[in-house]
Amino acid sequence: MEENIVSSKVSNLMAPTKLSNLYAMYIDNRKFSSLGTIMWDEFSMHGHYEINGLKNFIAAMQQLENYKSTMHQIMNVNGEWQENTYKGQTYCIASHMFDKDGKTHKLDMGIIYGDVIEVRESKAKFISRNFNLQWQKTDILDTLE
Repeated sequence: MEENIVSSKVSNLMAPTKLSNLYAMYIDNRKFSSLGTIMWDEFSMHGHYEINGLKNFIAAMQQLENYKSTMHQIMNVNGEWQENTYKGQTYCIASHMFDKDGKTHKLDMGIIYGDVIEVRESKAKFISRNFNLQWQKTDILDTLE
């Protein structure tokens, strides 16, 4: 019994990092339908964007198809659990590649997400994220040829 409690606590401690990494992977791989595995149906994104509901969020992510590719780099993930609710911050640089004037460009966005995760029936998922854009910069990329 004690082993299950310990593994459950360790699992909850790692959940914010795991969920943030899965979010980045699903977004970058355009697996938007998989977002339901890491977000509750009533998920909301606030801050730079105001999106309520998982279905609306998935629909909004379709705009990323306008980019050749994206790459989300997850960095610091810090916060605290109080019972079944986690509140914390995740630092991210989101790179968005696109072509313009015959050259490949990259839009980098420095983001601090304010995350809220809830555990329900032993499953941890995002209930909300506050999108706090810190900065953005567009550069021309060097070609690899």
